[in-house]
Amino acid sequence: MAAGAVVLAFGAIVLARAPSAARAPDEAPPDGADPDGASRVTAEGSHRISIVTPEMSGFLALTQGAVLAHGTRELFAELRLEATDEGGVTARRPVALAVVLDTSGSMMGEKIAEARRAVHALAESMRPEDRLAIVTYDHGARLVQPLAPIAEVRRTLSARVNEIYASGGTNIPAGLQLGSTALSDAPANMTHRLVLISDGLDGSGQPLGSVQAQIAGRANGGVTTSALGVGIDYDERWLTTVADAGRGNYEFLADGGALGGFLHRELEQASTTVADAASVDLQLPPGWRVTHAYGGSFEQGRVPLGALFAGERRRVTLRMEIDAGAAGEVRAVGARLAFRSAIHGSDRNLDLGRLSVSTVNEEGHVADSRDVALHAEAIAQHVDARQAQAIEAWREGRAAEAREIAADNLATLEEWQRAAPAAAPALRT
Repeated sequence: MAAGAVVLAFGAIVLARAPSAARAPDEAPPDGADPDGASRVTAEGSHRISIVTPEMSGFLALTQGAVLAHGTRELFAELRLEATDEGGVTARRPVALAVVLDTSGSMMGEKIAEARRAVHALAESMRPEDRLAIVTYDHGARLVQPLAPIAEVRRTLSARVNEIYASGGTNIPAGLQLGSTALSDAPANMTHRLVLISDGLDGSGQPLGSVQAQIAGRANGGVTTSALGVGIDYDERWLTTVADAGRGNYEFLADGGALGGFLHRELEQASTTVADAASVDLQLPPGWRVTHAYGGSFEQGRVPLGALFAGERRRVTLRMEIDAGAAGEVRAVGARLAFRSAIHGSDRNLDLGRLSVSTVNEEGHVADSRDVALHAEAIAQHVDARQAQAIEAWREGRAAEAREIAADNLATLEEWQRAAPAAAPALRT
């Protein structure tokens, strides 16, 4: 029966970019309440904690409550949060938006004309308190419109946008850097968002990993980055990496006709921020280490989440290796959730309590402690990431490495199928 859960989970690997819904309890007792009584943290057994606040709900869990004694063991942790989407709770927040537009030679003609029309429409839909910056890039980057309140520049903006033309190469990192610099002047009480638009391949020569790290750092500082690919010649891997690192959206359009709709959706989503600078801190026991973070990052004991928008769902899966001691030992992970509430305008720091794992002598006890569905979903995240590495290795001509990764993925699935308890219920749709 558990194998059915695994098959469904692995069958969903191709959909791994669509985050799973966070689950919240129907009721939450007041044992984990914050001082204003509006937030609840509830332990559901030894290795799952439910979270409910006015800004978000969800859970933090270990996928099992026991590991075999005496050895290095694999353990997964799942963090899932869903930001509130109640109109009576969330209020519109002013937005500082930087549009970073590709003006390389391939954008000539109708594409650049559609881009100009889309920026005009965006400016018209912005509220007086919102701020807008426009950056263009080809072989270099140019600040067409410094960040300013839209009410102050609406009259002059039209002429500046109409002067945007296409020529030259495609230096995406230069555009991203200048857009980020423009946003640095925005007040802290505004939502900071950067939207990258490109129709081609980056020609800067800068390693994607380096750009990814820079964008992730900006996201930790409160700048969300989204990416839009136009046409058929853009670099999908490049743009999806940008959006994932920036904790933003990505979309691909056959032509520029729908560009205006994308920019409008970005503006509307950014204005519904419910929490800023969100993060979860984990205090790991000695001998525990995080080897991979899927859907996010793990940096010096912290899972940074950045800004959360109304209705947004976040999922981060942590793969850990732990040094298990003698049978009977119990090790615990402490956790805290911190964020700045855009609803109440105050900082929140919630003690989530502790998640514990016991060491045992029998595999059957490990299997009995496992949340089968949650564990299968965590393994699917791990295998999905490894499969992406295999595909990249194959594209780069490293066929032997690609085959090795694929074989390891298959072995992981088969091992889990053998270890899964026979009586576990199958996932059903």
